Amino acid sequence: TKAQCFSEQYDNFVVNSDVTGDVLGNVSGKVSLGEAIADNGGLKTSFRAYHEYLKKFPSQYTEEAGDKLFYLSFAQSKCTKYTDAHLKFLFKDPHPPNRFRVTGALQNNAEFARVFKCPIDSKLNPSKKCLLWE
Repeated sequence: TKAQCFSEQYDNFVVNSDVTGDVLGNVSGKVSLGEAIADNGGLKTSFRAYHEYLKKFPSQYTEEAGDKLFYLSFAQSKCTKYTDAHLKFLFKDPHPPNRFRVTGALQNNAEFARVFKCPIDSKLNPSKKCLLWE
């Protein structure tokens, strides 16, 4: 199913300590499924809304630069350093660590890959993308 794709994708995210680098475990795709779908859908929808906004209020930036700033702003808004205790807590929380909220959403976003010219099958542009809505 489409939802299973997200669950399997997030199950493969290995959580390392921000302090020691040690592996603490993996994200639970089952626990984080709802948030993964929300993050992915929200990013796509907000990018479309951004482009609709630009039709009425043109940017001072080129389209490419504006699009890059859009995605950089998304990623930077989730920039977080965690304690090991907080990371371990997040194994049971529907919100996975922010780095995976960003990575997961970007991996499934063809527009991001186009804007940044990510080679196919690179970390942020896998050939298999999880899509709930087109």
